[in-house]
Amino acid sequence: MSKRPLPPINVPAVMDRLGACRIAMIELAAGSPPRSLSRAAADQMIRNIDELAWVLAGDRDHFVLKGHGRELYGGPK
Repeated sequence: MSKRPLPPINVPAVMDRLGACRIAMIELAAGSPPRSLSRAAADQMIRNIDELAWVLAGDRDHFVLKGHGRELYGGPK
């Protein structure tokens, strides 16, 4: 079985958009009640984004920051 190549895409642009989507899903999950459908959907979307980052960039933890991740929300670095 051969691996199909991806169509030509602008990987950095796609990764930027996935990062923005991931931030929105983290905010949705944080604001949703535990065991709610919205939290479960947001958690699954985060996992899907991480999987897609692995396919595109070769790094499943591309969006994962060390420490508390203040850089993610524009806080002090």
